[in-house]
Amino acid sequence: MKPARNKFWGILGFVFFFSTGEEAFAQNKKFVVYFKNKQGGNPFSISNPGAFLSSRAIQRRNQQSLPFDSTDLPVSPSYLNGLSQAGATVLYPLRWLNGAIVDCPASIIPSIEALPFVASSRALNSKVRSSVFKSKAKDGIQSLDYGLSENQNIMLGIDSMHAMGFQGQGKLIAVMDAGFLNVNNHVAFAHLFAQNKILGTRDIVARDGDVYQDHWHGGAVLSNIAAKMPGQLYGGAFEASYFLIRTEDAATENEIECAYWVAGLELADSVGADIVNSSLGYTTFDTPSLDYTYSTLNGETSLASRAARMASSKGMVVVSSAGNEGSNNSWGGYISVPSDAENILTVGSVNESQNVSNFSGKGPTSDGRTKPDLVARGGSAIIANLFSNDGITSGSGTSFSAPILAGLVAGYWQAHPGLTAKQVMDNLKNTASNKDNPNNLIGWGIPSFIKAHILAGGKPVLNFPFEIKVYPNPVSGNEISIELMESSAAGPAGIELFDAKGRKIFSSFLRFEIDKNISKVPLGGISPGVYLMNMEMGGKKFSRKIVLD
Repeated sequence: MKPARNKFWGILGFVFFFSTGEEAFAQNKKFVVYFKNKQGGNPFSISNPGAFLSSRAIQRRNQQSLPFDSTDLPVSPSYLNGLSQAGATVLYPLRWLNGAIVDCPASIIPSIEALPFVASSRALNSKVRSSVFKSKAKDGIQSLDYGLSENQNIMLGIDSMHAMGFQGQGKLIAVMDAGFLNVNNHVAFAHLFAQNKILGTRDIVARDGDVYQDHWHGGAVLSNIAAKMPGQLYGGAFEASYFLIRTEDAATENEIECAYWVAGLELADSVGADIVNSSLGYTTFDTPSLDYTYSTLNGETSLASRAARMASSKGMVVVSSAGNEGSNNSWGGYISVPSDAENILTVGSVNESQNVSNFSGKGPTSDGRTKPDLVARGGSAIIANLFSNDGITSGSGTSFSAPILAGLVAGYWQAHPGLTAKQVMDNLKNTASNKDNPNNLIGWGIPSFIKAHILAGGKPVLNFPFEIKVYPNPVSGNEISIELMESSAAGPAGIELFDAKGRKIFSSFLRFEIDKNISKVPLGGISPGVYLMNMEMGGKKFSRKIVLD
């Protein structure tokens, strides 16, 4: 697999996120609640200002020829009454702001915000969340500003891993690639040099001792593991140490590069690397008679594949790209060497929506083993732009899904240093999204730090903000599904359904498990209409407006 053959630089669009806080949700607080309009059967009209303004106020306006407008109108009395029915004490209406100051338990603010006439709310006397935010489905509280790299980190629970303090400290990762152009100048890696985290480099191809003047591909790969660019790009193991090894000659494609790869792997072993990332792969060569075939993919034929298996037996976790031949019919769409090796993590690609990328190499191996093992985002992944000193861009390929996963491996192993390399790999596979039905498109699926953490003896963490998804909505059948967007949450949950008049018409209890984060609620016999569904779990409350057709 030639890293230079796929041109993938692209233009990025920026998305802004607002974080939440939960620290003051335990007692009554004062909030301002804003309304969407001044309608709601409002009995007042600007054509009759005497109904809500004093004669002196009207006179002052008239003397200055100031017209009356909607800001003068009182807020809708029915809206104020709705706040009271929701459990809030209305202290003062605010007609100019079209809102009201209320005193209420912070825990009912989500229910208030779910009212159809409420636009938003803001805490007045504590550091409680504003309602003007976009919630994100993730495993844990986001302690870092990931910028555009948020999706690729959240997908694997790397944000939770970071929030818990596991950022690769103490781990040594060897990266084998075609070169690391400009890594010594790009701000994404400045922290590595400042902290002496680059423990060594080696150019096995040119033997000139300088890997920073060669191909850009290795630097882009490295950025998915090691980058630290607040607000733009974070790698999964930005606090790990690194050894950078050039094994690939990007200008040619000969089997000598597989031998270079083996030499690089042995070097990684000798310097004590815990993890090796290789975003390289081989299928065909400049001399066609030397091309590999599908029968080669048995983990035994290629010297690189045999070396990868050997590295695993030496206690290293080898993370290898599955290759980008998924849509190459002449190759059969299969994975590449050395991703056919046994006892390594072969990594395929999905896009930001977690759908498999069409270019992602597929299994099985020629001796019938399931490949890839796991998948991560490789479709339009966010990477450092090595043709600049401070830029980022996007790139597609399993070249980038592998290092994202390698960062997860580093943090997970740091969290559980007593695990063997095989246990690390097995735990990640046995808690991944497709573990019950591994296949040759995505293998065991998308790994989850939190689930693997719990499997290794870590305690579930329930003090992180998490979200729920309720669907379908509107509801056309007799049941609705509730999905926890928090893989560490488990336990009982209470459900209540209220009609438009605030009457409770339904209640039930559900139970969520670590491996079962979706529950179905039967709604048969309930009349069509608009309802408010409240759910309480682990001391957290959620509210959703649902419509029954």
